Amino acid sequence: MKKLVSLLLSAVMVASMVPFAVTANAAESDVKPVSVEPVAEETPTEQPTTAPETTQPVTEAPVKAPAAPANFKVKETASDYIIIRWDKVADATSYIVYRADENSSGKMGSYSVIKNIDDTEVTAYKNSANIKAGKVYKYKIVAVKTVGDTTKTSPEKVITTMTKPQNVSSLKVTKRSTSAIVIKWSKSSAASNYVVQRSTEDAKGKFSAYKTITTTKSTTTSIKNTGLKAGYIYKYKVKVKRTKSSVSNESTGKTVTAVVTPATPKKLINKKSTTTKIKIAWSKVAKATKYEVYRKAAKTKYTKLTTTASRSYVDSKIVTGKNYKYKVRAYRTVKGKKYYGGFKALKTSSAVNGVKGITVKTYLSRGLFSWNAISGASGYEIAVKRANGSWLVKANTSYRNYLTGKLKTNKTYTYRIRSYKTVNGSKVYGKGKTFNVTASNTAYGKTVSGTWVEVCTETQQMFMYVNNKLYVKTPVITGYYYDSGRRTTPGFHRVLSKKAPATLHGSYGGSSWNVTVSHWLGFTGDGQGIHSATWQSNFGGELYKLSSRGSHGCVNTPTGAISKMYSKAYVGMPVVVY
Repeated sequence: MKKLVSLLLSAVMVASMVPFAVTANAAESDVKPVSVEPVAEETPTEQPTTAPETTQPVTEAPVKAPAAPANFKVKETASDYIIIRWDKVADATSYIVYRADENSSGKMGSYSVIKNIDDTEVTAYKNSANIKAGKVYKYKIVAVKTVGDTTKTSPEKVITTMTKPQNVSSLKVTKRSTSAIVIKWSKSSAASNYVVQRSTEDAKGKFSAYKTITTTKSTTTSIKNTGLKAGYIYKYKVKVKRTKSSVSNESTGKTVTAVVTPATPKKLINKKSTTTKIKIAWSKVAKATKYEVYRKAAKTKYTKLTTTASRSYVDSKIVTGKNYKYKVRAYRTVKGKKYYGGFKALKTSSAVNGVKGITVKTYLSRGLFSWNAISGASGYEIAVKRANGSWLVKANTSYRNYLTGKLKTNKTYTYRIRSYKTVNGSKVYGKGKTFNVTASNTAYGKTVSGTWVEVCTETQQMFMYVNNKLYVKTPVITGYYYDSGRRTTPGFHRVLSKKAPATLHGSYGGSSWNVTVSHWLGFTGDGQGIHSATWQSNFGGELYKLSSRGSHGCVNTPTGAISKMYSKAYVGMPVVVY
Protein backbone atom coordinates (compact mmCIF):
# COMPACT_ATOMS: atom_id res chain seq x y z
CA MET A 1 0.00 0.00 0.00
CA LYS A 2 2.74 2.54 0.94
CA LYS A 3 4.68 1.61 -2.14
CA LEU A 4 1.69 2.39 -4.38
CA VAL A 5 1.17 5.85 -2.84
CA SER A 6 4.85 6.71 -3.26
CA LEU A 7 4.75 5.80 -6.95
CA LEU A 8 1.66 7.92 -7.56
CA LEU A 9 3.24 10.98 -5.90
CA SER A 10 6.39 10.63 -8.00
CA ALA A 11 4.30 10.54 -11.19
CA VAL A 12 2.49 13.77 -10.23
CA MET A 13 5.77 15.58 -9.55
CA VAL A 14 7.30 14.49 -12.84
CA ALA A 15 4.25 15.66 -14.79
CA SER A 16 4.50 19.12 -13.16
CA MET A 17 8.12 19.80 -14.17
CA VAL A 18 8.95 22.19 -17.11
CA PRO A 19 11.58 20.95 -19.56
CA PHE A 20 14.64 23.20 -20.11
CA ALA A 21 17.05 22.97 -23.07
CA VAL A 22 20.45 24.67 -22.98
CA THR A 23 22.32 25.66 -26.17
CA ALA A 24 25.48 27.57 -26.93
CA ASN A 25 23.52 30.46 -28.59
CA ALA A 26 20.84 30.91 -25.98
CA ALA A 27 22.33 34.19 -24.79
CA GLU A 28 19.19 36.29 -25.24
CA SER A 29 15.85 36.02 -23.53
CA ASP A 30 12.90 38.33 -23.50
CA VAL A 31 10.52 35.63 -22.22
CA LYS A 32 8.77 35.78 -18.87
CA PRO A 33 9.67 33.40 -16.03
CA VAL A 34 7.62 30.20 -16.13
CA SER A 35 4.96 30.18 -13.46
CA VAL A 36 4.13 26.71 -12.31
CA GLU A 37 1.06 26.26 -10.24
CA PRO A 38 1.60 23.84 -7.41
CA VAL A 39 -0.09 20.52 -7.83
CA ALA A 40 -1.93 19.37 -4.81
CA GLU A 41 -0.96 15.95 -3.54
CA GLU A 42 -3.67 13.31 -3.51
CA THR A 43 -4.36 11.88 0.10
CA PRO A 44 -4.92 8.08 0.03
CA THR A 45 -7.97 6.63 1.77
CA GLU A 46 -7.58 3.54 4.06
CA GLN A 47 -9.88 0.60 3.23
CA PRO A 48 -11.53 -1.40 5.99
CA THR A 49 -9.27 -4.14 7.25
CA THR A 50 -11.91 -6.66 6.60
CA ALA A 51 -11.97 -5.94 2.84
CA PRO A 52 -9.52 -7.72 0.63
CA GLU A 53 -6.68 -5.43 -0.75
CA THR A 54 -6.71 -4.89 -4.58
CA THR A 55 -4.49 -2.88 -7.08
CA GLN A 56 -5.92 -1.14 -10.32
CA PRO A 57 -3.60 -1.06 -13.38
CA VAL A 58 -2.46 2.56 -14.51
CA THR A 59 -2.97 3.24 -18.26
CA GLU A 60 -1.31 6.44 -19.78
CA ALA A 61 -2.75 8.15 -22.95
CA PRO A 62 -0.24 8.44 -25.87
CA VAL A 63 1.42 11.96 -26.25
CA LYS A 64 0.64 13.68 -29.56
CA ALA A 65 3.02 16.14 -31.31
CA PRO A 66 1.87 19.76 -31.10
CA ALA A 67 0.81 21.70 -34.21
CA ALA A 68 3.41 23.83 -36.03
CA PRO A 69 3.32 27.52 -35.02
CA ALA A 70 1.03 29.33 -37.49
CA ASN A 71 1.71 32.78 -39.05
CA PHE A 72 5.45 32.54 -38.52
CA LYS A 73 6.80 35.79 -40.02
CA VAL A 74 9.12 38.77 -39.68
CA LYS A 75 7.58 41.56 -37.65
CA GLU A 76 10.39 44.13 -37.92
CA THR A 77 13.92 44.49 -39.23
CA ALA A 78 16.71 46.97 -38.58
CA SER A 79 20.39 46.98 -39.41
CA ASP A 80 21.19 45.38 -36.02
CA TYR A 81 18.17 43.32 -35.04
CA ILE A 82 15.30 41.20 -36.36
CA ILE A 83 11.98 40.59 -34.63
CA ILE A 84 10.04 37.43 -35.52
CA ARG A 85 6.57 36.42 -34.38
CA TRP A 86 4.11 33.48 -34.51
CA ASP A 87 0.74 32.38 -33.21
CA LYS A 88 0.50 30.59 -29.88
CA VAL A 89 0.30 26.80 -30.07
CA ALA A 90 -2.37 25.69 -27.58
CA ASP A 91 -0.82 22.45 -26.28
CA ALA A 92 2.87 23.40 -26.60
CA THR A 93 5.02 23.49 -23.49
CA SER A 94 7.93 25.41 -25.16
CA TYR A 95 9.36 26.70 -28.45
CA ILE A 96 12.79 26.25 -29.98
CA VAL A 97 14.15 28.92 -32.40
CA TYR A 98 16.96 28.12 -34.85
CA ARG A 99 18.92 30.45 -37.16
CA ALA A 100 21.13 30.02 -40.24
CA ASP A 101 23.45 32.90 -41.30
CA GLU A 102 24.75 34.11 -44.65
CA ASN A 103 28.51 33.89 -44.68
CA SER A 104 31.07 36.22 -46.29
CA SER A 105 30.82 34.27 -49.55
CA GLY A 106 27.08 34.80 -49.75
CA LYS A 107 26.19 31.20 -48.91
CA MET A 108 23.92 30.10 -46.09
CA GLY A 109 25.37 28.21 -43.12
CA SER A 110 23.71 25.45 -41.12
CA TYR A 111 21.02 25.96 -38.51
CA SER A 112 21.80 26.22 -34.83
CA VAL A 113 19.57 26.78 -31.83
CA ILE A 114 19.55 30.41 -30.73
CA LYS A 115 16.67 30.37 -28.25
CA ASN A 116 14.59 28.01 -26.07
CA ILE A 117 11.38 29.69 -25.00
CA ASP A 118 9.68 27.95 -22.07
CA ASP A 119 6.89 30.50 -21.63
CA THR A 120 4.31 29.59 -24.24
CA GLU A 121 2.56 32.94 -23.73
CA VAL A 122 5.55 34.53 -25.51
CA THR A 123 4.97 34.63 -29.28
CA ALA A 124 7.68 37.06 -30.47
CA TYR A 125 11.44 37.17 -30.29
CA LYS A 126 13.93 40.00 -30.91
CA ASN A 127 17.24 38.66 -32.17
CA SER A 128 20.17 41.11 -31.91
CA ALA A 129 23.15 38.91 -31.03
CA ASN A 130 25.70 38.56 -33.81
CA ILE A 131 23.45 40.39 -36.31
CA LYS A 132 25.07 42.30 -39.19
CA ALA A 133 23.60 44.94 -41.50
CA GLY A 134 22.40 43.88 -44.94
CA LYS A 135 22.77 40.14 -44.35
CA VAL A 136 20.38 37.23 -45.08
CA TYR A 137 19.13 35.15 -42.15
CA LYS A 138 16.90 32.08 -42.06
CA TYR A 139 14.83 31.32 -38.98
CA LYS A 140 13.20 28.01 -38.05
CA ILE A 141 10.78 27.40 -35.20
CA VAL A 142 9.23 24.27 -33.67
CA ALA A 143 6.70 23.85 -30.90
CA VAL A 144 7.55 21.36 -28.14
CA LYS A 145 5.19 19.28 -25.99
CA THR A 146 6.56 17.36 -23.03
CA VAL A 147 4.47 15.06 -20.88
CA GLY A 148 6.33 13.09 -18.29
CA ASP A 149 9.30 11.52 -19.87
CA THR A 150 7.83 11.94 -23.33
CA THR A 151 8.69 14.96 -25.60
CA LYS A 152 7.15 15.60 -29.00
CA THR A 153 8.04 18.40 -31.47
CA SER A 154 5.91 19.99 -34.17
CA PRO A 155 6.75 20.23 -37.84
CA GLU A 156 9.15 23.13 -38.39
CA LYS A 157 8.25 26.54 -39.86
CA VAL A 158 10.93 28.45 -41.83
CA ILE A 159 11.23 32.09 -42.95
CA THR A 160 14.02 33.93 -44.79
CA THR A 161 14.68 37.61 -44.14
CA MET A 162 17.35 40.28 -44.36
CA THR A 163 18.53 43.07 -42.09
CA LYS A 164 18.52 46.64 -43.35
CA PRO A 165 21.74 47.62 -45.16
CA GLN A 166 23.81 50.51 -43.84
CA ASN A 167 23.11 53.95 -45.37
CA VAL A 168 25.47 55.49 -47.89
CA SER A 169 28.25 57.36 -46.11
CA SER A 170 27.78 60.63 -48.00
CA LEU A 171 25.06 62.42 -49.98
CA LYS A 172 25.35 65.94 -51.37
CA VAL A 173 24.08 68.43 -53.95
CA THR A 174 26.66 68.92 -56.70
CA LYS A 175 24.79 71.19 -59.14
CA ARG A 176 21.69 73.36 -59.14
CA SER A 177 19.81 75.56 -61.62
CA THR A 178 16.42 77.23 -61.78
CA SER A 179 14.76 73.95 -62.74
CA ALA A 180 17.07 71.08 -61.79
CA ILE A 181 19.11 69.58 -58.95
CA VAL A 182 21.96 67.09 -59.22
CA ILE A 183 22.66 64.90 -56.16
CA LYS A 184 25.50 62.44 -55.71
CA TRP A 185 26.16 59.77 -53.10
CA SER A 186 28.94 57.38 -52.09
CA LYS A 187 28.93 53.82 -53.45
CA SER A 188 27.79 51.00 -51.16
CA SER A 189 29.22 47.49 -51.67
CA ALA A 190 25.94 46.05 -50.35
CA ALA A 191 23.72 47.80 -52.88
CA SER A 192 21.80 45.95 -55.54
CA ASN A 193 19.97 49.23 -56.25
CA TYR A 194 19.53 52.70 -54.83
CA VAL A 195 16.05 54.03 -54.12
CA VAL A 196 15.77 57.83 -54.44
CA GLN A 197 12.85 59.55 -52.74
CA ARG A 198 11.81 63.21 -52.63
CA SER A 199 9.79 65.50 -50.38
CA THR A 200 8.50 68.69 -52.03
CA GLU A 201 7.87 72.13 -50.55
CA ASP A 202 4.56 73.80 -51.38
CA ALA A 203 3.69 77.49 -51.70
CA LYS A 204 3.06 77.73 -47.94
CA GLY A 205 6.39 76.18 -47.00
CA LYS A 206 5.02 72.78 -45.98
CA PHE A 207 6.59 69.54 -47.18
CA SER A 208 4.95 66.48 -48.66
CA ALA A 209 5.68 62.90 -47.58
CA TYR A 210 8.66 61.26 -49.24
CA LYS A 211 7.81 59.55 -52.51
CA THR A 212 10.05 57.38 -54.66
CA ILE A 213 11.08 59.21 -57.85
CA THR A 214 13.54 56.65 -59.23
CA THR A 215 15.42 53.42 -58.52
CA THR A 216 18.94 53.32 -59.93
CA LYS A 217 21.37 50.52 -60.65
CA SER A 218 24.13 49.70 -58.20
CA THR A 219 26.61 51.38 -60.56
CA THR A 220 24.66 54.68 -60.66
CA THR A 221 25.48 57.00 -57.78
CA SER A 222 23.98 60.32 -58.96
CA ILE A 223 20.82 61.68 -60.55
CA LYS A 224 19.69 64.90 -62.17
CA ASN A 225 16.17 65.76 -61.06
CA THR A 226 14.53 68.15 -63.58
CA GLY A 227 11.22 69.99 -63.87
CA LEU A 228 11.59 71.66 -60.47
CA LYS A 229 10.25 75.03 -59.36
CA ALA A 230 12.75 77.87 -59.14
CA GLY A 231 13.51 78.96 -55.57
CA TYR A 232 11.74 76.01 -53.92
CA ILE A 233 13.24 73.52 -51.44
CA TYR A 234 13.34 69.80 -52.17
CA LYS A 235 14.46 67.13 -49.70
CA TYR A 236 16.03 63.96 -51.06
CA LYS A 237 16.47 60.58 -49.37
CA VAL A 238 18.69 57.85 -50.82
CA LYS A 239 18.20 54.28 -49.60
CA VAL A 240 20.53 51.36 -50.19
CA LYS A 241 18.51 48.37 -51.43
CA ARG A 242 19.89 44.83 -51.37
CA THR A 243 18.23 41.80 -52.99
CA LYS A 244 19.43 38.24 -52.25
CA SER A 245 17.86 34.78 -52.04
CA SER A 246 14.44 36.14 -53.04
CA VAL A 247 14.43 38.64 -50.17
CA SER A 248 15.32 42.31 -50.12
CA ASN A 249 15.56 45.19 -47.71
CA GLU A 250 16.31 48.90 -47.79
CA SER A 251 18.33 51.09 -45.48
CA THR A 252 16.58 53.79 -43.48
CA GLY A 253 17.92 56.36 -45.95
CA LYS A 254 20.31 59.29 -45.88
CA THR A 255 18.81 62.76 -46.54
CA VAL A 256 19.96 66.04 -48.03
CA THR A 257 18.16 69.36 -48.47
CA ALA A 258 18.43 71.07 -51.86
CA VAL A 259 17.43 74.64 -52.74
CA VAL A 260 16.65 75.26 -56.40
CA THR A 261 18.23 78.43 -57.77
CA PRO A 262 15.75 81.34 -57.57
CA ALA A 263 14.44 82.69 -60.87
CA THR A 264 15.73 85.82 -62.57
CA PRO A 265 13.17 88.67 -62.40
CA LYS A 266 11.18 88.58 -65.64
CA LYS A 267 10.83 92.34 -65.83
CA LEU A 268 12.92 95.32 -64.74
CA ILE A 269 11.58 98.69 -65.81
CA ASN A 270 12.10 102.39 -65.31
CA LYS A 271 8.91 103.13 -63.41
CA LYS A 272 9.49 106.86 -63.31
CA SER A 273 12.30 109.26 -64.03
CA THR A 274 12.77 112.89 -63.16
CA THR A 275 15.82 115.05 -63.58
CA THR A 276 16.89 114.11 -60.03
CA LYS A 277 15.51 110.61 -59.41
CA ILE A 278 15.02 107.25 -61.11
CA LYS A 279 12.52 104.74 -59.76
CA ILE A 280 13.02 101.20 -61.00
CA ALA A 281 10.65 98.27 -60.37
CA TRP A 282 10.81 94.53 -61.05
CA SER A 283 8.58 91.47 -61.08
CA LYS A 284 8.17 89.20 -58.07
CA VAL A 285 10.41 86.14 -57.77
CA ALA A 286 8.86 83.10 -56.08
CA LYS A 287 10.32 82.26 -52.65
CA ALA A 288 12.70 85.24 -52.73
CA THR A 289 13.86 86.41 -49.30
CA LYS A 290 15.20 89.73 -50.61
CA TYR A 291 16.60 91.45 -53.72
CA GLU A 292 19.95 93.11 -54.41
CA VAL A 293 20.12 96.24 -56.59
CA TYR A 294 23.28 97.32 -58.43
CA ARG A 295 24.05 100.35 -60.63
CA LYS A 296 26.78 101.59 -62.93
CA ALA A 297 27.33 104.76 -64.90
CA ALA A 298 29.51 105.16 -67.96
CA LYS A 299 33.14 104.12 -67.42
CA THR A 300 32.45 102.81 -63.91
CA LYS A 301 31.89 99.40 -62.36
CA TYR A 302 28.69 98.06 -60.84
CA THR A 303 28.21 98.93 -57.18
CA LYS A 304 25.51 97.60 -54.86
CA LEU A 305 22.94 100.23 -53.99
CA THR A 306 20.73 98.28 -51.60
CA THR A 307 19.34 94.99 -50.36
CA THR A 308 15.58 95.16 -50.03
CA ALA A 309 12.46 93.06 -49.58
CA SER A 310 10.58 95.58 -51.75
CA ARG A 311 10.19 95.22 -55.51
CA SER A 312 11.13 98.80 -56.34
CA TYR A 313 13.92 101.23 -55.59
CA VAL A 314 14.32 105.00 -55.92
CA ASP A 315 17.81 106.14 -56.89
CA SER A 316 18.27 109.78 -55.95
CA LYS A 317 22.01 110.06 -56.57
CA ILE A 318 21.86 110.76 -60.29
CA VAL A 319 22.66 113.46 -62.84
CA THR A 320 20.06 115.01 -65.15
CA GLY A 321 19.87 113.28 -68.53
CA LYS A 322 22.66 110.80 -67.74
CA ASN A 323 22.54 107.14 -68.74
CA TYR A 324 22.70 104.41 -66.12
CA LYS A 325 22.65 100.63 -66.02
CA TYR A 326 20.86 98.76 -63.26
CA LYS A 327 20.70 95.08 -62.45
CA VAL A 328 18.63 93.22 -59.88
CA ARG A 329 18.79 89.67 -58.54
CA ALA A 330 16.81 87.71 -55.98
CA TYR A 331 18.12 85.42 -53.29
CA ARG A 332 16.63 82.97 -50.81
CA THR A 333 18.11 82.35 -47.38
CA VAL A 334 17.88 78.79 -46.03
CA LYS A 335 19.56 77.90 -42.74
CA GLY A 336 21.72 81.01 -42.93
CA LYS A 337 22.95 80.40 -46.48
CA LYS A 338 21.98 82.60 -49.44
CA TYR A 339 21.03 81.07 -52.77
CA TYR A 340 21.20 83.65 -55.59
CA GLY A 341 19.23 83.87 -58.81
CA GLY A 342 20.41 85.49 -62.03
CA PHE A 343 20.64 89.22 -62.78
CA LYS A 344 18.04 91.14 -64.76
CA ALA A 345 19.59 94.24 -66.35
CA LEU A 346 18.18 97.58 -67.47
CA LYS A 347 19.79 100.40 -69.38
CA THR A 348 17.97 103.65 -68.76
CA SER A 349 18.43 107.33 -68.01
CA SER A 350 17.37 110.11 -65.75
CA ALA A 351 14.95 112.52 -67.38
CA VAL A 352 16.10 115.40 -69.54
CA ASN A 353 14.79 118.88 -68.83
CA GLY A 354 11.29 119.81 -69.85
CA VAL A 355 10.49 121.70 -73.05
CA LYS A 356 10.83 125.49 -72.94
CA GLY A 357 10.34 128.41 -75.30
CA ILE A 358 7.21 127.13 -77.07
CA THR A 359 5.92 129.39 -79.85
CA VAL A 360 2.43 128.88 -81.28
CA LYS A 361 1.24 130.24 -84.64
CA THR A 362 -1.91 129.48 -86.65
CA TYR A 363 -2.40 129.44 -90.42
CA LEU A 364 -5.57 128.41 -92.24
CA SER A 365 -6.98 126.37 -89.31
CA ARG A 366 -3.63 124.73 -88.52
CA GLY A 367 -1.43 125.19 -85.48
CA LEU A 368 2.33 125.51 -85.98
CA PHE A 369 4.43 124.91 -82.85
CA SER A 370 8.15 125.39 -82.31
CA TRP A 371 10.32 125.19 -79.19
CA ASN A 372 13.86 125.38 -77.88
CA ALA A 373 16.27 122.48 -78.17
CA ILE A 374 16.70 120.40 -74.99
CA SER A 375 20.17 119.12 -74.23
CA GLY A 376 20.33 115.33 -74.25
CA ALA A 377 16.84 114.85 -75.71
CA SER A 378 16.36 112.13 -78.32
CA GLY A 379 13.03 113.53 -79.43
CA TYR A 380 9.76 115.19 -78.52
CA GLU A 381 6.24 113.86 -78.08
CA ILE A 382 3.22 115.94 -79.14
CA ALA A 383 -0.17 114.99 -77.70
CA VAL A 384 -3.65 116.54 -77.61
CA LYS A 385 -6.07 116.15 -74.72
CA ARG A 386 -9.25 114.19 -75.38
CA ALA A 387 -12.65 115.14 -74.04
CA ASN A 388 -12.28 112.49 -71.31
CA GLY A 389 -9.04 114.03 -70.11
CA SER A 390 -6.66 111.42 -71.52
CA TRP A 391 -3.85 112.27 -73.92
CA LEU A 392 -3.78 111.22 -77.57
CA VAL A 393 -0.25 111.13 -78.95
CA LYS A 394 -0.17 112.80 -82.36
CA ALA A 395 3.53 112.61 -83.15
CA ASN A 396 7.03 111.77 -81.99
CA THR A 397 9.68 113.83 -83.71
CA SER A 398 13.34 114.62 -83.42
CA TYR A 399 12.68 118.08 -84.89
CA ARG A 400 11.68 121.11 -82.87
CA ASN A 401 8.50 121.95 -84.70
CA TYR A 402 5.11 120.46 -85.41
CA LEU A 403 2.23 121.32 -87.72
CA THR A 404 -1.23 120.13 -86.73
CA GLY A 405 -3.93 118.90 -89.02
CA LYS A 406 -6.94 121.09 -89.77
CA LEU A 407 -8.59 122.21 -86.53
CA LYS A 408 -12.14 123.34 -85.97
CA THR A 409 -12.34 127.10 -86.28
CA ASN A 410 -12.55 128.99 -83.00
CA LYS A 411 -12.38 125.78 -80.90
CA THR A 412 -9.77 125.67 -78.17
CA TYR A 413 -7.49 122.62 -78.02
CA THR A 414 -5.05 121.68 -75.24
CA TYR A 415 -1.71 120.31 -76.40
CA ARG A 416 1.26 118.91 -74.52
CA ILE A 417 4.87 118.72 -75.64
CA ARG A 418 7.39 116.75 -73.65
CA SER A 419 10.98 115.84 -74.33
CA TYR A 420 12.26 112.29 -74.04
CA LYS A 421 15.45 110.34 -74.16
CA THR A 422 15.53 106.93 -75.80
CA VAL A 423 17.68 104.39 -73.98
CA ASN A 424 17.77 100.73 -74.95
CA GLY A 425 14.55 101.13 -76.95
CA SER A 426 12.61 102.76 -74.11
CA LYS A 427 11.65 106.40 -73.71
CA VAL A 428 12.42 108.34 -70.55
CA TYR A 429 10.21 111.44 -70.53
CA GLY A 430 10.94 114.89 -69.24
CA LYS A 431 8.30 117.08 -67.69
CA GLY A 432 5.54 117.96 -70.15
CA LYS A 433 4.53 121.50 -71.08
CA THR A 434 0.85 122.16 -71.88
CA PHE A 435 -0.72 125.06 -73.76
CA ASN A 436 -3.95 126.00 -75.52
CA VAL A 437 -4.51 126.62 -79.25
CA THR A 438 -7.48 128.31 -80.93
CA ALA A 439 -7.13 128.25 -84.70
CA SER A 440 -8.62 130.69 -87.22
CA ASN A 441 -9.21 130.02 -90.92
CA THR A 442 -7.05 132.94 -92.08
CA ALA A 443 -3.42 133.42 -93.12
CA TYR A 444 -1.88 136.83 -93.40
CA GLY A 445 -5.38 138.27 -92.94
CA LYS A 446 -6.89 136.36 -95.85
CA THR A 447 -9.01 133.26 -96.29
CA VAL A 448 -8.93 130.69 -99.05
CA SER A 449 -11.49 128.39 -100.58
CA GLY A 450 -11.80 125.96 -103.50
CA THR A 451 -8.29 125.11 -104.77
CA TRP A 452 -5.08 126.31 -103.19
CA VAL A 453 -1.58 125.27 -102.04
CA GLU A 454 0.03 125.56 -98.57
CA VAL A 455 3.80 125.37 -98.01
CA CYS A 456 5.13 125.05 -94.43
CA THR A 457 8.83 125.86 -94.49
CA GLU A 458 9.36 124.91 -90.82
CA THR A 459 8.12 121.36 -91.25
CA GLN A 460 9.04 121.09 -94.96
CA GLN A 461 5.56 119.99 -96.03
CA MET A 462 3.27 121.03 -98.88
CA PHE A 463 -0.51 120.50 -99.23
CA MET A 464 -2.81 121.04 -102.19
CA TYR A 465 -6.56 121.31 -101.70
CA VAL A 466 -9.04 120.87 -104.55
CA ASN A 467 -12.67 121.76 -103.94
CA ASN A 468 -11.76 122.28 -100.26
CA LYS A 469 -10.51 118.68 -99.91
CA LEU A 470 -6.94 117.54 -99.47
CA TYR A 471 -5.62 116.40 -102.84
CA VAL A 472 -1.81 116.16 -102.41
CA LYS A 473 0.42 116.01 -99.34
CA THR A 474 4.18 115.77 -99.92
CA PRO A 475 7.56 116.51 -98.31
CA VAL A 476 9.57 119.26 -100.03
CA ILE A 477 12.85 121.15 -99.83
CA THR A 478 12.58 124.93 -99.67
CA GLY A 479 15.23 127.69 -99.70
CA TYR A 480 18.44 127.33 -97.73
CA TYR A 481 17.57 128.27 -94.13
CA TYR A 482 20.82 129.95 -93.09
CA ASP A 483 20.99 132.42 -96.00
CA SER A 484 18.25 135.02 -96.01
CA GLY A 485 18.88 135.61 -99.71
CA ARG A 486 18.02 132.00 -100.50
CA ARG A 487 15.02 131.50 -98.20
CA THR A 488 11.57 130.88 -99.63
CA THR A 489 9.52 134.04 -99.15
CA PRO A 490 6.64 133.59 -96.68
CA GLY A 491 3.28 135.22 -97.39
CA PHE A 492 0.08 135.02 -99.43
CA HIS A 493 1.05 134.45 -103.13
CA ARG A 494 -0.66 133.36 -106.33
CA VAL A 495 0.50 131.26 -109.28
CA LEU A 496 1.92 133.69 -111.81
CA SER A 497 3.09 131.22 -114.46
CA LYS A 498 2.49 127.58 -115.36
CA LYS A 499 4.70 125.60 -117.76
CA ALA A 500 5.67 121.99 -118.47
CA PRO A 501 8.51 121.45 -119.13
CA ALA A 502 10.41 124.58 -118.17
CA THR A 503 14.06 125.71 -118.26
CA LEU A 504 15.33 127.48 -115.15
CA HIS A 505 18.47 129.54 -115.18
CA GLY A 506 20.03 132.09 -112.87
CA SER A 507 22.97 132.88 -110.61
CA TYR A 508 23.55 133.73 -106.94
CA GLY A 509 26.64 134.25 -104.81
CA GLY A 510 29.05 133.19 -107.51
CA SER A 511 27.10 130.08 -108.59
CA SER A 512 24.80 129.76 -111.61
CA TRP A 513 22.36 127.13 -112.89
CA ASN A 514 20.59 126.21 -116.12
CA VAL A 515 18.27 123.21 -115.63
CA THR A 516 15.15 121.79 -117.22
CA VAL A 517 12.27 120.68 -114.96
CA SER A 518 9.22 118.64 -115.89
CA HIS A 519 6.68 121.06 -114.32
CA TRP A 520 6.77 124.66 -113.15
CA LEU A 521 4.36 126.79 -111.10
CA GLY A 522 5.91 130.22 -110.47
CA PHE A 523 4.43 132.26 -107.61
CA THR A 524 6.76 135.32 -107.05
CA GLY A 525 7.99 138.04 -109.33
CA ASP A 526 11.65 137.34 -108.47
CA GLY A 527 11.53 133.75 -109.79
CA GLN A 528 10.43 131.54 -106.90
CA GLY A 529 8.16 128.65 -107.83
CA ILE A 530 7.14 125.04 -107.31
CA HIS A 531 8.94 122.57 -109.59
CA SER A 532 10.31 119.06 -109.91
CA ALA A 533 13.88 118.41 -108.76
CA THR A 534 15.29 115.13 -110.03
CA TRP A 535 18.69 115.96 -108.51
CA GLN A 536 17.27 115.63 -105.00
CA SER A 537 17.38 112.01 -103.77
CA ASN A 538 14.94 112.58 -100.92
CA PHE A 539 12.81 115.35 -99.45
CA GLY A 540 11.61 116.78 -96.13
CA GLY A 541 13.20 116.81 -92.69
CA GLU A 542 15.86 119.45 -92.25
CA LEU A 543 17.61 119.05 -95.58
CA TYR A 544 16.83 122.67 -96.33
CA LYS A 545 19.31 123.59 -93.57
CA LEU A 546 22.16 122.14 -95.65
CA SER A 547 23.75 124.51 -98.14
CA SER A 548 24.13 121.74 -100.71
CA ARG A 549 20.47 120.73 -100.47
CA GLY A 550 18.54 123.90 -99.76
CA SER A 551 17.20 125.71 -102.84
CA HIS A 552 17.55 129.35 -103.94
CA GLY A 553 13.97 130.07 -102.88
CA CYS A 554 12.01 127.58 -105.01
CA VAL A 555 9.99 124.67 -103.61
CA ASN A 556 11.72 121.48 -104.79
CA THR A 557 9.06 118.79 -105.16
CA PRO A 558 9.03 115.05 -105.99
CA THR A 559 8.15 114.53 -109.67
CA GLY A 560 5.07 112.40 -108.94
CA ALA A 561 3.59 115.02 -106.60
CA ILE A 562 4.18 118.04 -108.88
CA SER A 563 2.79 116.26 -111.96
CA LYS A 564 -0.42 115.53 -110.03
CA MET A 565 -0.65 119.09 -108.73
CA TYR A 566 0.05 120.58 -112.17
CA SER A 567 -3.10 119.03 -113.62
CA LYS A 568 -5.31 120.93 -111.11
CA ALA A 569 -3.30 124.12 -110.79
CA TYR A 570 -4.21 127.35 -112.57
CA VAL A 571 -2.76 130.82 -112.91
CA GLY A 572 -4.07 132.91 -110.05
CA MET A 573 -4.35 129.94 -107.67
CA PRO A 574 -3.43 130.95 -104.06
CA VAL A 575 -0.09 129.73 -102.73
CA VAL A 576 0.31 130.37 -99.00
CA VAL A 577 3.86 130.06 -97.62
CA TYR A 578 4.42 130.09 -93.83
